[in-house]
Amino acid sequence: MNKTTQAIIALLPKKPLLSPADLAAAYGLATAVPIIADIKVGKLAANSINGRYIISRAAAEAYIEANEYSPDEGTI
Repeated sequence: MNKTTQAIIALLPKKPLLSPADLAAAYGLATAVPIIADIKVGKLAANSINGRYIISRAAAEAYIEANEYSPDEGTI
């Protein structure tokens, strides 16, 4: 896990259940639209309760790690 991924995980609220807005804020996004899109296509596990998505902290951390960007050595 690289330092950027660690920093994003550290920015998540310290609670067991998160909202798409919590995850978007950790990424520095202005809206939760990309997070909700990933939930809808199955890239991020979440439950819907009364039309609101609830994400477990474990699922959020796994999602962040799965989307980690690591450039190839020697490329710019």
